[in-house]
Amino acid sequence: MFEDEASMNGNGSAPSAPSQAGAFADGSPATVPSAAAEATSLAGRTPVLARQVLELTTAHSFHVVDVTDQCVELIRASQMQEGTLTVFSPHTTCAVKINEREDCFLEDLRHFMEGLIPRDAYYRHDDFSVRDPATVATTVEEEPINGHAHIKQMLLGSSSEHVPIVAGALALGRWQRIMFIELDQSRPRRIQLTAQGWG
Repeated sequence: MFEDEASMNGNGSAPSAPSQAGAFADGSPATVPSAAAEATSLAGRTPVLARQVLELTTAHSFHVVDVTDQCVELIRASQMQEGTLTVFSPHTTCAVKINEREDCFLEDLRHFMEGLIPRDAYYRHDDFSVRDPATVATTVEEEPINGHAHIKQMLLGSSSEHVPIVAGALALGRWQRIMFIELDQSRPRRIQLTAQGWG
């Protein structure tokens, strides 16, 4: 937690361009570069915008697709040095998550989600007798029985992830991977990659 340096001055005045914005709870200093220093570091750099759409057909419910390598290649090809990568799913029954790509962990997660939100339970979303007709697709194929998948997506809580790009590389932790997770059934899917920053 940061302490408010202006309030510590006792007179309510803001400090002049501090290089140290406060301290963490353990007393260690928290150094934050000033806005002017950040602007100077980007001076003379070229703005870069890179996009890519990945298209795939998932194999089954809880199919996990690791898209980290495609993201790394997008950054490499764009020659971006500083910025942010966004990985976005335009689907309401898929999730994009950053975590460890380890089979036992992912199987644990699948079992947990299936136990918490069973596929064969009753969901009003799947009951066309109570749903607003305006929210129902025109064919059964376009409106699958997938209330469970919508709830799983809401609990996993993410249609996108954002990763800093630092010195031309994704600033991921040692075990972190970017994963697209199918929560419904085998379906054609799209994943949108967008990188914005400076070369």
